[in-house]
Amino acid sequence: MENRLPVWLACSGFYLDTELDDSRFDHIARVCALSPYAGTELDRIMFNEVWPAFSANLYAPAGEWAGWDDTFVKERVLKTYRKRWRLPWRLNPLKRSYSKDWEKIRRLIDEKRKAAGQGNVL
Repeated sequence: MENRLPVWLACSGFYLDTELDDSRFDHIARVCALSPYAGTELDRIMFNEVWPAFSANLYAPAGEWAGWDDTFVKERVLKTYRKRWRLPWRLNPLKRSYSKDWEKIRRLIDEKRKAAGQGNVL
């Protein structure tokens, strides 16, 4: 949980009612790159834990745009994750757009980890 919370917080920004820009991509990628999770585990965290908890914000007429605090994110992810059934993210009509954005973030994560392995600062 201690390692997951920063990833949950960063990835929840993916679902704010704002435009995804390079600074948001970079922030999410930096936090994920610093985490101990491999790429496939980051995929699972994003789409099995964060997506079900926050994707509804994308449909809200006046969705959250400023971000959520640590406690709210933690409670929301855990509450949503405990539900027995939820629509898989792959069935969501917005998946194509957001999958492409996530692929961009994944490339940035890989680049940041490679750079860090060469002694560069994330």
